[in-house]
Amino acid sequence: MSRTAESHARPAEGAEPSDPVRSRILRGAARVFGERGYGASSVEAILEAAQVSRRTFYRTFRSKEDVLRTLFDNSVQMLVRAVRDATVEHRAAREAQAQTQAHDLAAPAVDAYLRVHANAGPLARVLLLEQFSPGSPLAEQRNRAFATFSKLMTQASANAGRAPADPLLVAAVVAGINQVCVQMATDHPSGNWDVGRAKRAILRILSVLDVPAAAPASAE
Repeated sequence: MSRTAESHARPAEGAEPSDPVRSRILRGAARVFGERGYGASSVEAILEAAQVSRRTFYRTFRSKEDVLRTLFDNSVQMLVRAVRDATVEHRAAREAQAQTQAHDLAAPAVDAYLRVHANAGPLARVLLLEQFSPGSPLAEQRNRAFATFSKLMTQASANAGRAPADPLLVAAVVAGINQVCVQMATDHPSGNWDVGRAKRAILRILSVLDVPAAAPASAE
């Protein structure tokens, strides 16, 4: 595992270190959601897991849905940070291997992305599946997350000298990558993902974007 992947391989319940009560509630909720699933979890169970009073909970969060949204946002922030850090860390390697296909050079970022998911354990499955449940409270945030990753992918394509991809194709690639994670979380609910297999699948998905940019026309 690279230093970047290792540094971001931690559960998605992380919160502001300056707010230990908030962090404790998020850790407790992550454990409860992971064990019971979101629908079967109650505020009472979160209170017990976090060892906080109901009054303290409602001073910090409005509802169980609010906690779920926060966990999802924290997860997305860590995923984005992991991908960006891995990209910066391996920029020199990409430049040194300019002739290598872009999706091969994306491997460190893909690895970091998968490690964050895998290390979240059962919570990853809850967040990945809950975002698509009917009437999901995560629907709006899911759409924003997909837009963020589509933008990152488009920027990476441009930096790698690839032709601009159809936004519809980029959206399909992002959805495909998310589905690989859904399948991994379903097959390995405890978090013991087959990262190598998932990485190979995602790199194959990314390969559809490997279209070199056209060379500029020479002046006559």
